[in-house]
Amino acid sequence: MALASGEFDVSIGDDGIEVWVTQMGTMANMNTAFIDRENRIVAVVDPFDGKGWLKALNAENLEPTHILLTHTHRDHTAGVKAIRKAHPEIEVWGHEESVSPSLFGRIIFTKTDFTHIWKHVPNEIITWECGNIQLSVTHSPGHSPGHVTFHGHDVYVAGDLLFTMRSGRVDLPGSDPAAQWRSLAKAKSILQNLPSDWRLIPGHRYDWIDGTTPDWVTIEQALKHNLSLNALDIETFDALPFNRFDDELSN
Repeated sequence: MALASGEFDVSIGDDGIEVWVTQMGTMANMNTAFIDRENRIVAVVDPFDGKGWLKALNAENLEPTHILLTHTHRDHTAGVKAIRKAHPEIEVWGHEESVSPSLFGRIIFTKTDFTHIWKHVPNEIITWECGNIQLSVTHSPGHSPGHVTFHGHDVYVAGDLLFTMRSGRVDLPGSDPAAQWRSLAKAKSILQNLPSDWRLIPGHRYDWIDGTTPDWVTIEQALKHNLSLNALDIETFDALPFNRFDDELSN
């Protein structure tokens, strides 16, 4: 499917946790939220349009309680300011290594003041839970320092580690092709052990193998068709054309 900008898909699992998915902005950013109505917990991942999220949640008599960031590239943090202004008490989570120390890196990485940080080493998985929401958080650097992914409640939220058919570029400040390759190997091992019908939610809605731009694919489809996951070795992966572009500030 292809959601219109700002349209929300809502699914409810057997555990009662709602998963909201939406596409926002000119860069086709995919946003996800995990909602536990019983405990009034709303965890929004990588909010692009803060006002859009606040409006949608308010219509359901909900308020955001947590922001979970896969990384701090500015297109993944664009909505944080508006949400924090409306809800100053909100918890903002990210990995401690996710802010680039370089000057150029600070241009494309938003300065984000976390209230809580993860500190685990690359490719380690820890559990984040609040109320009835329970997510596995994998430290998956490569596209950016401190990048993390989330899986739980029938979805794998890939951030910019993985898109539907490919993976995130490795030519930005803080990018590391070897680290990305290791993170992809870890991701593949995780995906292979998750139910095949779970959804992989990419950081951006980019082209799929048939030329369409779906909001997500199943894990089974990603394992079968994603070019990065199926690269046989690091040399093959590193040669993939989408790893590097001419426009240094793209995503």
